[in-house]
Parts: sequence; structure tokens; C-alpha cells
Amino acid sequence: MRNKEEYKEICRLHPEIPVFSQYWWMSASCGDNWDVLIIRDKNDNIIATMPYAIFKKFGFTLISQHEFCQHTGPFIFYPDSIYSGRLSTYKKLAFEEKIFQNIIDLLEELHADMFWQNFSPRVTNHLPFHWAGFKQYTRYTYRLPNIGDPEELFSRFCKSKQQYIHKAQKKGFVTTFDMSADDFLDFHRRTYKERGMDDLLDKWDCKHIIEEAKKDGHGAIVCTKDSEGEPLAVCFLVWDSEWAYYIWSGIDPKRKSEGAPSLMIWDALEFLKGKTKGFDFEGSMNKSIGSSYHEFGAELVPFIHVHKYYSTTFKILDYLRGTAQRR
Repeated sequence: MRNKEEYKEICRLHPEIPVFSQYWWMSASCGDNWDVLIIRDKNDNIIATMPYAIFKKFGFTLISQHEFCQHTGPFIFYPDSIYSGRLSTYKKLAFEEKIFQNIIDLLEELHADMFWQNFSPRVTNHLPFHWAGFKQYTRYTYRLPNIGDPEELFSRFCKSKQQYIHKAQKKGFVTTFDMSADDFLDFHRRTYKERGMDDLLDKWDCKHIIEEAKKDGHGAIVCTKDSEGEPLAVCFLVWDSEWAYYIWSGIDPKRKSEGAPSLMIWDALEFLKGKTKGFDFEGSMNKSIGSSYHEFGAELVPFIHVHKYYSTTFKILDYLRGTAQRR
């Protein structure tokens, strides 16, 4: 059985695999330009997986992730004895090191010119990659770890966010979850144009990604409208059994102070209750964006970026173009 065919069945059996590593997401975002590493133990049991996107640039091959993935990286199937904490930290680290070394060896066999991925926050140990010459740096996302209790959740919002939500509700704003992909992308494009910015969504077939997410039952478009039915704020959500992710959003810049963006987040959290456990704002290293997420009571959560140049020629080219990965 080919890796991708087997991986489809693995994902069906393991909804806890992060959505950006799920079979349907990889297929929707990367088409045929992806594959997956499947790591087995000596008894042929699957102990880890790691999907990856394949890109070609100037004749070079890059092993990476789709631009709209927050993270991919290894997903480890820990034995119950490790997951429950019955085994020592040493044995857990030894288990991880063996898996990571297998992944490193398989990456070498791909003969790519460069590898880079953001690893899921679940992966906190990158030392085997460091020992093998990979570089890493830390990035951050913002998370609400428990969205099951509305009262507790709302109490964590800062006063200004609570006031914005009440303000929007008093104005008769409503949130829907049935906006079409075309209308969403048109609104998103317009809001970026009004801010004098290019819409990055135009680079990819985002309509296909949205429709596949909806088809799979793990995606929705959220739209908050005024009392006249005019869209004021939109976002696209995807989720797995553990986390929902706030992927793409668009806000009418002329009316953002009326409370629609805050109401949209609040209604989205209500919508997601029972579908998943937590909410991920999809991170940002931007100070002002991060401050806004903090006001919703979100926690700062680190994840690691790992990369390695296998080709000196490509590394030099990357540096000359100003697109090189940081050390």
C-alpha cells in the first residue's frame, strides 16, 4: 500500500492528528505535491507520521509545508505506558529520539535541497534535529485551551472585548455560518484592497480548500452582519478533535469599532462547542495582533520552526534573495 493511501486510513482512525496534517487538508492544499513519512517499530506497529509538501523553486526541491499551515511536523503515537506517565522521562525521550532519528534518515533519502517545517506545539523536543545539523527558532501562537464553559470563557475576556460584544448585540448584529466561498473571498479581497494591501489568498486555490473543509465536516465560514445584512467581519475556521484554528479573516476597516469582530469570535466559540476542545488564534509575531488575542484571554504557546539546507548552492541563492531561513 502506498504511503498516502495508508495515511488516509491512519487519519480516519486518529482524528486527534492536527488538522494541518490530516489527509484531507494535505490533499486539498497541496494537490498531488505531498507525501508522508510513516515510522514503524520493530514489530511493524506505526509509531509516528510526518506529512510534507513538495515544492520546486528554480529547479531546486524543497520539503516543507503549505503556506497556510500553521504547523505540520511529526505526530507521535505514544505507547499507553508513556502517555499515561507510567514510564520515566528518560524512556519517553529515548522513544522520541529513536523516532526523530528515523525521520532524519528518511529526509536524507529524499535528496531535497532544503527542509523546513513548523512543528506542532505538541513537539517540544528538537534536540535530535539539532544534533543532525538542523537549525531552529521559536514562534508563538495564542490559544484558549477550554471552550466548553461559556461563562468561564467570557469572564476571561477583557472588559473592552465584553463591551464590544454587548454593543454589537444591541445593534442587532447577527452571525451566520452559511456564507459561500466566493462571497467570503470577495469580501476578504475587498477589505485588503481598502487597506492598500495585496490579498495573499489570491496566490492559492483557497476556494477549493474551503469547500473541501466543509465537505469533510471540519471547516466553516463565519460572517457577522449588521441589522441590514451587510457583512462586517468574516473568518474561515478549520478544526480537528483537539483544536479549532482561526485561519483567514477579513474586517470592514471603516466599521471595525462597532464590535462585529469581537462578536464574530464569541459566536464562533459558541458554534465550536462540542466539535472540539480548544481554540487557536493561529498565532502572530505581530505585537498589536498578539495584544488583541491576549484580550480574549488567550494563552501564549510556543512552537518550533526547524530547517536545514542540504544544498549549499540553494542556501547561497536564498541568502542573496533575502529569503533565507534564520539560524
